[in-house]
Amino acid sequence: MVHDPLVAWVEARFISEFRVKILVKLVKLLGGRMKTAIAVVVALAATLFVLGCFLFHGYFDPGKFEIKQVRWSSSQHVAMVAERSDKEALGGLTYFVLIGNHVFSPVELRHAYHSDAPVFAATATCLKVHWDGPSKLVVERNGSYLDQQHIDVEKRQSGEAAISYVDISPDTAQTFRPK
Repeated sequence: MVHDPLVAWVEARFISEFRVKILVKLVKLLGGRMKTAIAVVVALAATLFVLGCFLFHGYFDPGKFEIKQVRWSSSQHVAMVAERSDKEALGGLTYFVLIGNHVFSPVELRHAYHSDAPVFAATATCLKVHWDGPSKLVVERNGSYLDQQHIDVEKRQSGEAAISYVDISPDTAQTFRPK
């Protein structure tokens, strides 16, 4: 069977134009839906990101945060012993120590608890703090010795402030992971 070059060109042209028309219609049809699908995926990813940030910064923490002790240093730093209590038995009581330049509100305590700010955190009562100079904080347990199994974090330095401990076990975890 012999093909005329003109017929072959017309068939190729018709078929390719037909394919192009189909592709154009398909892209137009999917284009609107594709834009919608991409917008939905981006909105979903942004929502998950924001919820994750809220979760890891304490926005969903139902605990009650209150300051138990405040001590000012001569260098205008303030050390705070704070308590996080939970109505449910899962969380229990956690006491933590923060250093700042002002006394924290309950909302600021919540955010600080879920950050890297606590210099000490434990499931122990009777914590006291005092300044031994303008930049040396002493954290002590009033009562019996506190061992490692009850301590979540124990830092030796926070900014300019050096931290020492009395009646508290040394060599504990250096990172804080709130429950």
